[in-house]
Amino acid sequence: MNGQWSLKELYLGYDTPDYQSDYTKLEETLNQLSNMELTDNLATIKKVIDLLEIQSDLTRKLYAFSSLQLSTNTTHEPSLTAIAKLRKLLSNHAKTNARIDRFLGNIKTDITQDEKLAQYQFLFAELKQQATHLLSDEVEEVIATMNLSAGQSWSQLQSFLTSTVETEFNGESLTLSDIRNLAYAEDSATRKAAYEAELAMYETIKEPVAFALNNIKSQVNDISRLRGYESALEVTLEQSRMSKATLDALIAAIKDALPSFQKYFKHKAGLLGYSNGLPFYELFAPIGESVAKNFTVDEMKEYLVEHFNKFAPDLAELTTEVFDKEYVDLFPRKGKVGGAFCSNLTPIKQSRILMNFDGNLRNVVTMAHELGHAYHGSIIQEHLPLNRSYTMPVAETASTFNENIIMNTVIAEADDKEKIGLLESLISDVAQIVVDILSRYIFETTVFEKRHDSFLFSKDLEAIMLEAQDQSYGEGLDSEFRHPFMWLCKGHYYSTGLSYYNFPYAFGGLFAKGLYVQYQNEPTGFVEKYREMLYATTVGTVEETAAKMGIDVTTKDFWTSALKEYENMIEEFIQLTRDIND
Repeated sequence: MNGQWSLKELYLGYDTPDYQSDYTKLEETLNQLSNMELTDNLATIKKVIDLLEIQSDLTRKLYAFSSLQLSTNTTHEPSLTAIAKLRKLLSNHAKTNARIDRFLGNIKTDITQDEKLAQYQFLFAELKQQATHLLSDEVEEVIATMNLSAGQSWSQLQSFLTSTVETEFNGESLTLSDIRNLAYAEDSATRKAAYEAELAMYETIKEPVAFALNNIKSQVNDISRLRGYESALEVTLEQSRMSKATLDALIAAIKDALPSFQKYFKHKAGLLGYSNGLPFYELFAPIGESVAKNFTVDEMKEYLVEHFNKFAPDLAELTTEVFDKEYVDLFPRKGKVGGAFCSNLTPIKQSRILMNFDGNLRNVVTMAHELGHAYHGSIIQEHLPLNRSYTMPVAETASTFNENIIMNTVIAEADDKEKIGLLESLISDVAQIVVDILSRYIFETTVFEKRHDSFLFSKDLEAIMLEAQDQSYGEGLDSEFRHPFMWLCKGHYYSTGLSYYNFPYAFGGLFAKGLYVQYQNEPTGFVEKYREMLYATTVGTVEETAAKMGIDVTTKDFWTSALKEYENMIEEFIQLTRDIND
């Protein structure tokens, strides 16, 4: 295994007959939609849906081929050219898309008369709601066209700058991903030096990225207002198929749980010899023997297959396929984006996973997380093409459930010394989706509010981020060693079509924990219900999806119960470390 993914299942290149044929077919499909006479009857509606299905699958394939190439090489010129051409083609038909959406959102025909159309009832209900916020066809076309040289270009700038910036560290030239991975190094001096080097790297690119963030958030504010939304958050909640009551319940439960997590940070600080809270560069400092264990790629694969097989054999089979068929790009390198993600390629019933592997247990957990996305994709790909999109909150459910499978199983089998390291690793990860996510949510909310009448230079964004960290981490974090640039390195902020990609991680993480507790208490029949729930994520609200498992997410009680599981782990970790030290 060379550690690089195979994209040949999509296309062998841009000049191949398959790519050219699909691009031409997409052009023809868009032209057919553009020239259609729209009449409110079953025959016309069926024809429109058929064409939209073709458009959806072709767009996903063509876009995925270029975007996946660029994620591993942000300067790949053929892919930059191809994706720009594709975006231009789609933007040229924005007027058509608005016209089609408006037509489908206002039909009076009973679609349940047709067997296939009846499967799209939820889609039609969404289109009806969205039609109330559509602008004129001409304005929608202008917005889509201008976005190519506005929001999307600013997003590309952030991706380019953060993926290509380098620094000298211990005699080597390292990328930002390389440096950030050193936050998990065993040596405290290395972690601190990497943190300082990371902050210095941001100094060289902070103002251009600040301009990118300002203009993206301003654009979102403007378009949200034009479409009649009160805020960007309202847009996100509608996109998320999630009520404000659910978000409020989630955030309230998190705020109630902050003292427990802050207690954990302060205790960890004490274990590492700090008296003023935990320095940011020690958030991921490994504690305990098990966390220090390194894995080869083969060992990671075997580890995941073994534990997944105990839960669901089809998940273990999928894991084997991802590794054996080279569906994963493993190692950091210059030009490759940081972090990790999974791209579901539903038209070809596959997925691709990107990560930056360096061998520690956290990488194994990250891989488990991304395989959860792939598993989710393998289930929803059985839907009709226009029913294959799930929303941000439920997007993190299967992925975080996988983390629970791995970590909870290993912790249960560990002795006390091993358990310390495993518990600490799990709690530090959970703190990211609870405490740090809250800081990101606070930060983004503040930036959106301030962008209505202020431009925010890097110094302003840094101050907002530090204040957000104060509100979430509190005394758990050493005020002298926080991270003012967490807005710069997270690509989640840099999208005009996807705002607030922070609270979904908290939703997914805590929802998955609640599901895992269900599984532990009543394992019989759980996997079958779990698959049904994942299948339903693309054709219902998050509240309806949760209800399939007997869960009410609109009240604080469920979220509090899930957080209580982690609060108990914190207490167990604190007691174990006290016992060992005594």
